[in-house]
Amino acid sequence: GWHIECSGMSGQSLGVTFDIHGGGLDLVFPHHENEIAQSQCANGAPFARYWLHNGHLMVEGEKMSKSLGNFFTVRELLDQAPGEALRLYMLSSHYHQPFDWTAEGLKQARAVLDRLYTALRNAGDVEAAAAEPPAEVLAALEDDLNTPLAIAHLHELTTALNKATDPADKARAKAALLAAGEVLGILQQDPEAWFRWQ
Repeated sequence: GWHIECSGMSGQSLGVTFDIHGGGLDLVFPHHENEIAQSQCANGAPFARYWLHNGHLMVEGEKMSKSLGNFFTVRELLDQAPGEALRLYMLSSHYHQPFDWTAEGLKQARAVLDRLYTALRNAGDVEAAAAEPPAEVLAALEDDLNTPLAIAHLHELTTALNKATDPADKARAKAALLAAGEVLGILQQDPEAWFRWQ
């Protein structure tokens, strides 16, 4: 019943074929394989164009569970750190991999953002025109949402900004860093506002 219900709901709400279907790795078999088999047999068309299967979420090395008391809401986490730090931390692991939420990991994500915002603050006197996201960052994201590689490119862009001495080079580096951050949903605020949260 579970498999046919999902095929029925997605067919009614999304159409015979839709773009993206997600779920945990534990749902590949039997659930998603059953959805594919019954939907494609019934409709004579592909079920979903892309499949995204995420790894399991752990908390401090244990499976996240309400019964274990290691369950957090986003609202609770926002009392501990800014939203950008939560986002960067979650993006630091590939979605296919298990993700272990730890206090130390969140602290490291905040430290990374401190470094990125420091570079932007130090280049505050340079006007950065709007720019397209760097090709390397887009290529990483187009490669099965390889967010860890995209973040590695952010570090390279930050190093380039920190090393730039020529105003034109500094403006280009700052624009590239801001454009890359925008794609990932970080570096969206004034650096001084970021440091006030501390």
